[in-house]
Amino acid sequence: MTKTVFFDFFATLIFWTQPLHITIRKIANRYQLRLDWSAYDEARAILTEAYEASKPTNNIRDTIFRQLDACCAILKKLGVREHVEQIAWEVLQYEHALFSRNNATLYEDVLPTLDQLQQMDLKMGIISNWDTPLHAMVEELGLAPYFDVVVASHDQRVRSAKPDAAIFEYALSAIGVTAEEAVHIGDSFEADIMGAHAAGIRPILLDRDGTQTGRWRETIQTLHVLPNLLSVKPN
Repeated sequence: MTKTVFFDFFATLIFWTQPLHITIRKIANRYQLRLDWSAYDEARAILTEAYEASKPTNNIRDTIFRQLDACCAILKKLGVREHVEQIAWEVLQYEHALFSRNNATLYEDVLPTLDQLQQMDLKMGIISNWDTPLHAMVEELGLAPYFDVVVASHDQRVRSAKPDAAIFEYALSAIGVTAEEAVHIGDSFEADIMGAHAAGIRPILLDRDGTQTGRWRETIQTLHVLPNLLSVKPN
């Protein structure tokens, strides 16, 4: 019997409203900069590489400054020569999770689904590979009343990131249920589905854009269907 529902955070509950190229364009206009947009794809890859190189269990300060350096490299690649670090900090205000709560937006299916699950007397939690404290953003988005636990991989009490079983086990212990009594929903096949499965938790893949068809037996494209799905035992 399902007693608890865990959710991934980014790309499951929230997304960034403003993409990187719009952020850079707005800031460049404010500084009256002419940028070499032909180098954008190569520049964007620098930040992607920096994010991927930053383990979610790393020291928060190290992670932030690694990504600040990446933003500086992006701006230089685009032709910025003056005030580079200052402009990079402005980019991070939209791009880094510690500063970007103004850029975080809930998917339209989140609150209606959480309301239904709450009415079903289900406990709920968040399990996220997140390199900064997550509670403040959860509160500002109005999600705090729904969740009994919020588990982020950066937390020194956790020191584990999906797909490691330890982060799931920490969440189970914190909320007080067994793996057999829990379900985990997320958008990453490797981190969410394989991680939850290895921990003995029933995984449900959220494939919002329909790019992962056939990867997992329980796949949904919207959270709206989740309450009904939870009332059915998996095959």
